[in-house]
Amino acid sequence: MFKYYFINKFNKKYAGKELMFCPRIYEDILFWPFSVHKCCYCTKAKNIPPILSLYPPKKFNFYEYFSHIERIINSNQTTHGVCTGCKFLQKQKIPPFPYEKQIKFLTVNHFTKCNSNCIYCGIDKKTDDPKYRLLPILKDMFKQKMINKECLVNWGGGEPVICSEFEEITQFFIKHNIRQAINSSGIEFSETILQGLKTGIMSVQISPDSGTEETYKKIKRQNNFYKVWENIKKYAQYTDMLFVKYIFFSLNANENDINKFIEKCIDSGVKHIVIDCESNSANNPRSPFGPIDDNIINLACLMKKLAIKNNLQYEISYQWRDEHKKIIENA
Repeated sequence: MFKYYFINKFNKKYAGKELMFCPRIYEDILFWPFSVHKCCYCTKAKNIPPILSLYPPKKFNFYEYFSHIERIINSNQTTHGVCTGCKFLQKQKIPPFPYEKQIKFLTVNHFTKCNSNCIYCGIDKKTDDPKYRLLPILKDMFKQKMINKECLVNWGGGEPVICSEFEEITQFFIKHNIRQAINSSGIEFSETILQGLKTGIMSVQISPDSGTEETYKKIKRQNNFYKVWENIKKYAQYTDMLFVKYIFFSLNANENDINKFIEKCIDSGVKHIVIDCESNSANNPRSPFGPIDDNIINLACLMKKLAIKNNLQYEISYQWRDEHKKIIENA
């Protein structure tokens, strides 16, 4: 009863007004090791993504969560809003806040344990398992009817397969028929992922970021190049649910790696690739890897053309700056 009272009051105040807004303020939630945030989208602005809680919760408190929604909306009407600098924040008519099933994108990112050591990764300590149990919180959210049946659960990390809660949480979402996207290093093969791909309830994305062992070792700082491609080939039994990504930046921007990457995809039975770019290089002029320059954009265009030539489906990531993405799309 109180929940509906607060939502009605909120909707009378905001719904239908033209304000600075992003649908993710209603629809997304991100669980990190020591905090909870609104979304996982980031353009390297100071406060992005906006904070919901600075401490790991034991239960999900809807009223506390809802108060943060209003705080974020009010903040974004100022020149120093919590989402200022994000390209997704735009002036638009605010829709009514839904009474149920608000969450359509949920990111599981509450662990840092990983079996790779990617050079561009912002996580320093890659040995930490979850600091808190997420499953009880997810159960609370379901009990409060917050999770939309069309919700996509995005697994980050860390490496999901070696997270101690991976099996429990994946099975919980499978039971509720909720889709899951697993972002994996591909080093350790997972039978759970394979079965998820088979039923279509899961997808997996692996980022070798290279076509040669030498470049892979330089970027990943470990030597599992051939093992990763072997596991990609196993997952490719269900190729519609497998996505292989190339994150462009200065260390892999060469024609040889691009040609070899496409060859490895073809040999492994891959049908879907993601043409991405390193976030710091795209958004930070002081990136340690240098900026996304014309050479990198031209090589991304080359990858797109090779994908078309070899009947590979391609996706161009949102991480690219809009002007760069347009060049690749029109190439």
